[in-house]
Amino acid sequence: MMRFGLLGPPVLFREDQGGPRSDAMPVASAKSRALLATLLLDAGRVVPAEALEDALWGGAPPVSARASLHNHIARLRRLLDDPGRLRTVPSGYVLRLDAGELDVHVFDGHVTAARAAHTGQAWEQVVRECAAALGLWRGAPLAGLPPEVGGYAFAQRLCEARLLLLEWRHDAELALGGPRLHELVPELAALTAEYPLREVYHRQLMLALHRTGRQAEALAVHRDLRTRLVGRLGIEPGAGVREAHVEVLRGAVGDGGPAEPGDSGRVPMCPVGGTSPGVQGGPVCHAGSPGVQGGPVPHAGSPGESGGPVPPSASPNDPGRPVPPLASPGDLGGPVPPPASPNDPGRPVPPLASPGDLGGPVPPSASPNDPGRPVPPLASPGDLGGPVPPPAQLPPAPTPFVGRSAVRDSLHRALTAPGPHPVAVISGMAGVGKSALALQVAHQVAERFPDGQLHLDLHGATSGMTPLTPAQALTALLRDLGTEPCRIPEQPDAAAALLRSLLASTRTLLVLDDAASAGQVRPLLPGGGGCAVIVTSRSPLTALDGVVRFPLAPLSDEEGAELLRCASGRDGLDGTDAARLLVELTGRLPLALRVLAARLAARRALTPEMLAGQLATAERRLCHLEYDDLSVRRSLAVAYDALAASEREADRDAARTLRGIGTLDLPTYGVPLLARLTGIGEPRTEAALDRLVDVALLEEMTYGRYVPHVLVRDFARDRAGERGAADTAGTALRWYAAVAEQILAATVGPARDRDDIPLGGPRAGSRRHGAARAPGVPDGHLASA
Repeated sequence: MMRFGLLGPPVLFREDQGGPRSDAMPVASAKSRALLATLLLDAGRVVPAEALEDALWGGAPPVSARASLHNHIARLRRLLDDPGRLRTVPSGYVLRLDAGELDVHVFDGHVTAARAAHTGQAWEQVVRECAAALGLWRGAPLAGLPPEVGGYAFAQRLCEARLLLLEWRHDAELALGGPRLHELVPELAALTAEYPLREVYHRQLMLALHRTGRQAEALAVHRDLRTRLVGRLGIEPGAGVREAHVEVLRGAVGDGGPAEPGDSGRVPMCPVGGTSPGVQGGPVCHAGSPGVQGGPVPHAGSPGESGGPVPPSASPNDPGRPVPPLASPGDLGGPVPPPASPNDPGRPVPPLASPGDLGGPVPPSASPNDPGRPVPPLASPGDLGGPVPPPAQLPPAPTPFVGRSAVRDSLHRALTAPGPHPVAVISGMAGVGKSALALQVAHQVAERFPDGQLHLDLHGATSGMTPLTPAQALTALLRDLGTEPCRIPEQPDAAAALLRSLLASTRTLLVLDDAASAGQVRPLLPGGGGCAVIVTSRSPLTALDGVVRFPLAPLSDEEGAELLRCASGRDGLDGTDAARLLVELTGRLPLALRVLAARLAARRALTPEMLAGQLATAERRLCHLEYDDLSVRRSLAVAYDALAASEREADRDAARTLRGIGTLDLPTYGVPLLARLTGIGEPRTEAALDRLVDVALLEEMTYGRYVPHVLVRDFARDRAGERGAADTAGTALRWYAAVAEQILAATVGPARDRDDIPLGGPRAGSRRHGAARAPGVPDGHLASA
């Protein structure tokens, strides 16, 4: 009997009927591993031969690809227990799998059983099912395979299922207790280090530390997590972590499993159905507990976590000390529980830790003995005892700012015209100066928006960072407007509604920089007519309705030379041939000109003529356009890398098409030639070119004719060199020859002169009715490249 493994590098297992499983049989050849994985991902279904060729040769198969594929299929059949498992069908191949032969299917079965046991709080069964599933895990699914094999979403699903299994197993072991609790601490410590933003592992580590007598370390885990979440994302820990924090503070060790089946495995802070001896009237629980009237308790009501000092009366020997409330009576919706008896030995002692231990670092002025200590800025104006200053978050406008007079005046008029202000979208390629123009105009009109100016970088094309989700952006804007973190809705729709409510009656300016898509921006737009919004993006965001668009092109020659002179401080550049050559070699792109200006300013011995000589070599041009944190290559690579790593076929086709453009230095490009070079067909090529235009890597000059910027052309050539495209020039020449032959045949017609026909009759291979049509060239593209 044979089994197959994808939970790690692809392997085969042989086992005798009724006998133990033998050692794994690794597949030695990289091509065979890719072939096996591609077939297993679609086991039981027909896998086209073209898909297998793409998986084996990365979209650039050799001429002998089909014959090589047959050889690899034959080798794989020899490894199988039954060659009939892998059948050849007219359109491809089918790999047969029986029940239980693929480790992924067995793994999924254990996951389903563990989820059901976890929901029913059958903790011993949870431990068994999780252990059985995790025992199949040999490493990252599809490890060691080239990206052309695909399966990224498949591998991500399995990795997430493994993390859930670890969560459920730790929940079960926390509920069962016993000596195993001590072993959980190092496991959970490693998981929290590997996944610093996954709150459930931090909650479990806090409980494991607390229940093994290490309360101080448990509090330190909470402090580090809260500092990380607030500092990076601007959000507070979730309800599960807050409940665990309350348990640690009160010293009440819970002994049950998750109180609610759907609560992601949270262990309750008090025994279900039990009460704390120190508080009359019900169990000691946090948000959502039946012992608290009125619903969840806001996190900001906890002493220390809201940034304030512990009350001075919180002494364990104070006979009149009441139990500190988790929230105010208005927040709870009911009366405050009566104070505990001072002689009650079970009375919980409030923490005497510093505010930093209980929730995060203390601001420099937050001395607990300072009677004039300012209230944290997230409080409401009434809490401050005075008006809250409006936000003024605009970064300084870049200087010098050169040119753009017409578009700057148009944008200024649009934002200052009477009536509702429109949303202004500034679009253009990387480094064209979108953010500089937005900030320049925003500072000019700031005084017209007295209720504040908000600036948010959405990181749509920031190297090394993923774009902000709408929920993260909404949280940041609501915090900037003074909303307490505990009162920010978790659902993005509710948060967007709250943002619109706060801005409805105000005159506020929003600058949303570096947007990735219309879907990222739409929830952030205010509904009132008194607010104005400036959005910058490489895409024109045409899916947004009711906006005014300002597309930016590179500077003119005169503006480029002026920017180079002003930014470099080289007054002698005016009107020189070297300055004009530098502007031409950079394609008049402001980012590239600022890099050159920075290099000229840093090295006075570097002359413009020397710098122009360095840039003259196209293969090395991008290497000279990097300085400090400025880099043309890095700015362009953000869009390309996102396309190449995308799961969407059109995005991957766009990356492939850009590499095809880099193999040929042509004035313009058309669909038919690029379709021939990439081998993906004209419909997909046209969609790919549309994506490149959308992310500002190409410009469509006339319908069907595309032109890259000079630096994008250099970047595409760089990427094509990495991929090693084979004989693309020959492919293009053959295509042009076929097109020319077809045009000649269409022009001259089928009739030929008598002298063209040899005495022995038509030449072998001659065509009775003219030349054959060039492959992939329809009638409408005869003159199109």
